[in-house]
Formats: sequence, C-alpha cells, structure tokens
Amino acid sequence: MYKVLVTSKSFARYNPEIIEELKEKGIEIERASVSNMSSEQIAKAVPDYDALVCGIDRIDKTVLEAGKKLKVIHMNGTGVDHIDVAEASKRHIYVGNCPGANAQAVAELNLGILLCEARKVVKHSRLIDQRRWEREVGVEISGKTIGVLGLGAIGRRFVELLQGFRMRVLAYDAAPDLKWCKAFQVELVDDVNQIYRESDFVSLNLPLLESTQGIINETSLRQMKKEVIIVNTARGGLIETDALIEALREKRIRGAALDAFAEEPLDLESPLRELDITMTPHIGASTIETMKNVTRIVSEHLVEVLIEKNPEHMLNV
Repeated sequence: MYKVLVTSKSFARYNPEIIEELKEKGIEIERASVSNMSSEQIAKAVPDYDALVCGIDRIDKTVLEAGKKLKVIHMNGTGVDHIDVAEASKRHIYVGNCPGANAQAVAELNLGILLCEARKVVKHSRLIDQRRWEREVGVEISGKTIGVLGLGAIGRRFVELLQGFRMRVLAYDAAPDLKWCKAFQVELVDDVNQIYRESDFVSLNLPLLESTQGIINETSLRQMKKEVIIVNTARGGLIETDALIEALREKRIRGAALDAFAEEPLDLESPLRELDITMTPHIGASTIETMKNVTRIVSEHLVEVLIEKNPEHMLNV
C-alpha cells in the first residue's frame, strides 16, 4: 500500500468517494493534521510517505531532503512556482499539476473582480453596511481596450468571456495560438509596452517565472493611462507591490482588482488593506466544479505514477 500525505484542504472535499477508490487500487490517503503548514512542518511529517499532494505550501529543499521515500509531489491545482521542481528532479521525484483544470473558474473570477472594481461594488457594499447612501461614479468596460498578458488556458477563456462586451483585445504571449487569436479577433503585440500605453484595463494571466517576476513595476505603471484598472488572478509576484501601492496612492491609475499577492495570507498590516481596491483571498480556483475536477486529475496521476509506473503527465518526466 502506497501512502500519500495530503496538505491541501480542498482535495476530495466534494468527491470523497475518490479516497476509497484510491484505497482499492493500493493508495492510502492521509490528511495533514494542521492546515497552512510551513516547509519545516511538512518536512517533519513527510518521511514515511510515498507521495505528497499539496496546495500552495512551500515545497523546498528542506521538504525534499526529508522525503526520502517520495516518488511524486503533486500540486492540487495548476501553479508550481512554490515547488522546487529542479531540486525534486535531482532527487528523481516526479512533480505534477493539473493544467487547465481551473481555467473556467479563474477566468470567471477575473471578469467578476474586473467588473467589481470598475463599478466599485465592494466599496458601495461596505457603505451600505455602514448605513450610508453614497454613490461613486464608475466606468463601463464595453467598447474599451483590454490588454491581456498571457494566453494560456485561463487567458484564452477570459477573452472568450469578454466577447459580449465588444472590447478591443490586445494580447502578449510567448507562444500564442494564432488560429484561436484570429477567431476571437485578438490583436497580438510583440512589444508589451504597447499594452501598457493603450489599454484601459490590464489583465495578468501569466505563470510566475524569472522572466515575468515584477512585470508590473514602476516603469510599466508610468506608461499606463490614468484610468487603467489592473487585474491579477494569477500570482502576486507578477506585480511589484510597493510600486502598485504608490501608483494607487498618487492616483496615477484608477484601480486594481487582486486575487493573488506576493505573500499569502496578506499581512494584517499590509498597506494594500488601506486602499480603495477590490481584493479577494486567492479564491480563483475555489469552485465546487474545479475542486472536483482537480481531485479527479490528481488521483488519476497518482495511479499512473505509483501503480502503473507511467509518469507521462508529470512536469519533469
């Protein structure tokens, strides 16, 4: 029987029958005793396990050194920037994820918080809670220009959801699907600065890589329109937080809608909390449908690697 440690709270939450299905195939699931574990806590817990299914826990060298029996580490979702994939590869540990599994959920939230920020829905809701009847004039997104950085599964789905708004879509991607771009009238740009200069809204749908770290910074922010709204449901590290805070405080940009932060949970003393912007606690993939889908994919991959010895879907195969 292979033993799997699960630190992700959402794994099998809405399809618990998968736990028994895995057990019948020779894979036993055990949940971590606490949530939001540090890498040191995971390192203490992991030595007896053959596999680890994690959320956004930091899986670094400390964990990998302790996991002497580990054969696979699987993200219960898409992004793996918090996992030291290179170190895992050195130790012959497979790393897996679920690309595209959360695309619909994240794309819908991306659109949702964009609309909320454009009309200051959160602010007006708080005013109502305070028994105040005050109105702030918002902006419409229809007919405007939106710049989309990243046309992966989430970026493409987001653009598809925008079709009813008759927006001009500018996009930047390292390897775009040209046929798809033509079908959805997406204008590809070679220079990302064109997006900064011409967009009324900028949406970040990129993975966090060395090349994308801090792609929104002081220089890029100073190129943007005063009325621009920045949306980020990807990774907090795509934005230089201090630069964004300064631009918002100085009213050099209109607003921001954020579901991802450089450090999570967001610090209680973070200056972002003082700003009049839309923020959600990284809930992009938090839908019942996505959680079910991700659990099914993870379980299939565990069977492939541990039982069938077929790691074809692993990132570092």
